[in-house]
Amino acid sequence: MSDGGDGGYPALIGESAALVRLAHTALRGATAVLTDPADSGAGVPVAEKALAELLTRIEEDAAAAPGGRAGVVLGVHVGCQVEALADLAQRLLEAAWARQERPPFIERLRAPLHGIADAALESLERSAHALESGAPEDAADVLAELHEVGQRQRLLYELLLRTERMDPVDATDLVLLSCCYQQCADRAGAIARHAALFPHPGP
Repeated sequence: MSDGGDGGYPALIGESAALVRLAHTALRGATAVLTDPADSGAGVPVAEKALAELLTRIEEDAAAAPGGRAGVVLGVHVGCQVEALADLAQRLLEAAWARQERPPFIERLRAPLHGIADAALESLERSAHALESGAPEDAADVLAELHEVGQRQRLLYELLLRTERMDPVDATDLVLLSCCYQQCADRAGAIARHAALFPHPGP
């Protein structure tokens, strides 16, 4: 892609990667409360602070002029994914608050949920790196991680279906949280695909 505009495209790349990392911080903080009983809610303030900054910067960036046509392509596509990630972070925070009133998930189900979350958040961190590098192999790493998330999700569901006397609220929460992390991984994959399709343009 040859139209890098007025040189603002590299700055847009950096800002987009920073927004993805803010989303990662918010999601990671909420996840700690949901998957680690020892966290005792310490991750919530971190997540709330990151989410508040993310939402502010999304609004500010929406009013900024992108770096040429390349910036329009990247800004619209990645911006949509970042907004969706902010919504997911909000949902996880709400779940974290609600779960504080309940006992932790049983270990045999909490462990695979933690695995799904780790894989999804790893893919998100890698998508920020793929944005900055513009390297197809970095994007491919993110897309490969989607399979890992799916495999871990399948394991969770298999264990869930085999667990006797399962609390229906816990079962519902586990499936909803699993869906959130799957969507997080899907968003990371979408970011990586656009990073590979529209690499850093020349001047």
